[in-house]
Amino acid sequence: MTETTVEIGNEHDVVAFVERGHTTSTRLRWIWLLALGGVFFEAYTSAALGTGLGPLTDQLHLSAGEVSLLAGSSMLVSIAFGPVAGILADRFGRVPMLVTAKGVALVSAVLTAFAPDYAVLLSGRALAGVAWGLDFATVMAYLAEFLPTRHRGRLNRWQGIWYVATTANLLITLAIYEAGAGQGIWRWSLGSAGVLAIVLGVAQTLVLSESPQWLAGRGRLSDAARALRVIYGVAARATRPDTTPEAPAEAPAEGAPSGKPGLSALFRAPYRPRTLLSVITFYAQGLEYFAIGWYLPVISLQLFGDRFAAATLGSALFNVFGIVGGFSSGALAQRFRIRRAMTAGFALVAVVLLALGVLFAHLPLWLAFTLPALFLLLHSSGPAPGGMSIAAAAYPSTLRALGSGVTNMAGSAGGVTGLFVFPLIMAVLGPGTTIMLMALVPLAGFLASALIRWDPENPSGGPVAVVAGAQAVTRLEGS
Repeated sequence: MTETTVEIGNEHDVVAFVERGHTTSTRLRWIWLLALGGVFFEAYTSAALGTGLGPLTDQLHLSAGEVSLLAGSSMLVSIAFGPVAGILADRFGRVPMLVTAKGVALVSAVLTAFAPDYAVLLSGRALAGVAWGLDFATVMAYLAEFLPTRHRGRLNRWQGIWYVATTANLLITLAIYEAGAGQGIWRWSLGSAGVLAIVLGVAQTLVLSESPQWLAGRGRLSDAARALRVIYGVAARATRPDTTPEAPAEAPAEGAPSGKPGLSALFRAPYRPRTLLSVITFYAQGLEYFAIGWYLPVISLQLFGDRFAAATLGSALFNVFGIVGGFSSGALAQRFRIRRAMTAGFALVAVVLLALGVLFAHLPLWLAFTLPALFLLLHSSGPAPGGMSIAAAAYPSTLRALGSGVTNMAGSAGGVTGLFVFPLIMAVLGPGTTIMLMALVPLAGFLASALIRWDPENPSGGPVAVVAGAQAVTRLEGS
């Protein structure tokens, strides 16, 4: 039987091809593995500082202010760099930005591992924020362009990878510490991220193929056809010569912005509701996680002792709940949709935090462990991945990475707020009252995701619209 040729005349045709849900190829499996490897790397790098922060503080004699600035420096840079990273990825392509992120991360790892003083260490962590912004804004946009609408819940899987990476760093650092690294363990922890950056950067360079949807959207039709042949093993050809970039594949609703895509387009119809949904919820999850994060090490020390090895193993045990919740988030999103899973998760997290705050002064040890562990389980299974997954699916390829970058900026801003503001509130109101007050954050996330009713899996609010012939695309409308 003669194989049907996939004809590519515009971005619509690539979207239609993906929507038909072809059998996953070996090359596509490697693309998923190596792209999610970028999420693993960024989580590993983030954890690398926290794992050795105690010995680092002692060895460099850092003040509380210096520790706070160092811990939040990469997030602060990511806030400023997120939209820039998205613009670069939408203009120059997904794969170049992913590989560039590993190069920047390698420089960051070298600077931090061999830092002679605090200033160099801080500079290295700032570069880590640049790498984080480049990588995370790009990778989610990249993966979304290989998923048909009905399978977009799979984007939530990145959260499970995040906790696996964090746990891996904890265990690797512990092994190096037990081998005799001593107070210099933080250098080994940060330096190991550089080795991972080299391996992953080389593998991504050799294996990743550029997104066919992005290529077609830029008018590079022959390259898009070639990418389909390489990734899916299908016969594909361009039906007309390469052109200048076209309009987005998704048909815009009435009143949609026209002209060159840009930051303002995210906040005009039909994209405004999606942008607000992803930004508000991702900000809320960042704030709730980093605000409660101060309590987990305290519980770990109470349960497992104040030695480095015991505290590290205790933190790894807490992360197991994040791993379970993170990987279950994909299945939950597939079954209930990303937004609904996120809505329920926010509501349950608010209940847990309210209980933790009310009972804080009278917690038995078993409950002091159970409630924070339950928080991590619920947080990672819906609220944590939802906002970014929605952003990755909410826009056409010409805006996708920019939208993801803006959403990542919001998450970093939430993290910075949690790290810096809530300890100040706690110093005034005490931990119990502060945690009760913090329950308002997931409540805000719940309200946003309940009221802004836009679903990536069914963006039109009804059956998937089919355009005649090969140009079947999902009709994206504002909510």
